[in-house]
Amino acid sequence: MRRIMFAGVVLVVSLATATAFAAGSDTVYPTQWLKTKPARMAQYEKLVAPIRAKHGWVASMGTETPVSHITLEGQRYAVLTGCKPHDCSGQSLVSLMTPSSNTAVGALVVNQGQQAMGPKSSKITWLGQPDRPQRRFIAAYLFR
Repeated sequence: MRRIMFAGVVLVVSLATATAFAAGSDTVYPTQWLKTKPARMAQYEKLVAPIRAKHGWVASMGTETPVSHITLEGQRYAVLTGCKPHDCSGQSLVSLMTPSSNTAVGALVVNQGQQAMGPKSSKITWLGQPDRPQRRFIAAYLFR
């Protein structure tokens, strides 16, 4: 009985490790994704230009999370996210880019006065011209 349980545990751990490894091998971070096409990088640089002087970390995406993909109202987007190094709860950036046309929208949030339930105040700077569904997604993502 113990051998069967041990074999089961070994199998579960092995599968979990293999799954994590397989998932990790497909992981792409925003700067990697942007560099695959010069037009993507140019569009991103244009998107963050209004905030780059004050928030220099946005040029390199800061502390990045892997690129994910969503579909909003029939349009597929790559979700690129990053935050200010050593201050992720204080400043975060989310951008949506259409992989085919390299158009982008996004937002930067700067939080002030961290309290137990979150920031005391937040300022969102919208980037590009996100429509209502894009704003809803981005705002929810910024405050998840």
